Amino acid sequence: MTPNALIVRYGEISLKGRNRVHFENILREDLRRFLKAQGVTFSSVERSRGRIYIRGIESEVPLERVMGVLSYSPAREVPRRMEALEAAAAELYPLVQAAGSFRVSCQRIDKAFPLNSMDVERLLGERVRLDTGAAVDLTAPGFDLEVEIGREKAFVFHRRIPGFGGMPYGSAGKLVALTSSGIDSPVAAFLMMKRGVEPILLHFSLNEEDRRKVERLRDQLQKYAAGRSIRLEVIEHRELLRDRFSQLKADRRVGPFLCVICKHLMHRRGGELARREGALGLITGDSLAQVASQTLSNLAAYGTSSGLPVYSPLIGFDKVEIMALARRIGTYEISITKAPGCVPPANPRTRVDPQVFQAILAESGLDSAGESSDS
Repeated sequence: MTPNALIVRYGEISLKGRNRVHFENILREDLRRFLKAQGVTFSSVERSRGRIYIRGIESEVPLERVMGVLSYSPAREVPRRMEALEAAAAELYPLVQAAGSFRVSCQRIDKAFPLNSMDVERLLGERVRLDTGAAVDLTAPGFDLEVEIGREKAFVFHRRIPGFGGMPYGSAGKLVALTSSGIDSPVAAFLMMKRGVEPILLHFSLNEEDRRKVERLRDQLQKYAAGRSIRLEVIEHRELLRDRFSQLKADRRVGPFLCVICKHLMHRRGGELARREGALGLITGDSLAQVASQTLSNLAAYGTSSGLPVYSPLIGFDKVEIMALARRIGTYEISITKAPGCVPPANPRTRVDPQVFQAILAESGLDSAGESSDS
């Protein structure tokens, strides 16, 4: 069966009450923009009773990349007549016969259709059984033949492709995402994109290879931005510490605090960028206790440095979970590409007292009073 339509389903958007139409319209426009960016021909994208129908489609397209899509089905759109449903189903007979058993499931979006769902299932199921010789199995069928009766047309399909759900891209506002070339921070940015955030990526570059990796990660995340561009801001890491990394690392008092100092400065610079761009906070890839700078006490030491809310969607994830999600969204293989990185102090502090940290920060000469905004 050659599909000529896509049925798009969404989840929590349907729970938005009086704001539901607003979010449905955003998702509809995102779908249009995504299809155009993919170079896919279509005739219309229409919203109707809890569905979005893409009509006149000539090829399949990965709609799972559009935030807000819970699932979608390539379908054959036909007139609302039993003979039209039977003709569309007949094109699927080779798949039914290969599976050996089948089930017909019908959903009536339009309850005014003269046959109820059970009538359609019974009549179409009997036609398929007689024509194919396959057994009907209502509990564990080898093949699911689905029918949806819309207000003007009917749809026949056999696949439900899962999406990520969530909210349409950008519908929640902007956040600055502190982004490294590692595994965690791109996943954190993705999870907030799923919640409707438009991220501005802020990267503190260690070298050219590191920067190129982050550009590739941005390009991968951009695939989930509904045809939009994701902005990437880059600051040289050496500028963050005023070219004093080696000196500070060798300092017996300051050196053990250097990781937390770096995080403090990154958060502060992220807050400056957020205020300039009208973003409402920061995204970080912090996962509790994963590395020395991510203990509870260390997170507390630098977590308020930006003066803005900080969102850390991975805070309760373990590394295995993060890696699995990175593989699913396509950032993992990029993140594990070898590139020279930062060598932390031999014995970094894992339990930093906030008052002691402020004293060490002042001693380092990198406290807020001593650093200009464009250093």
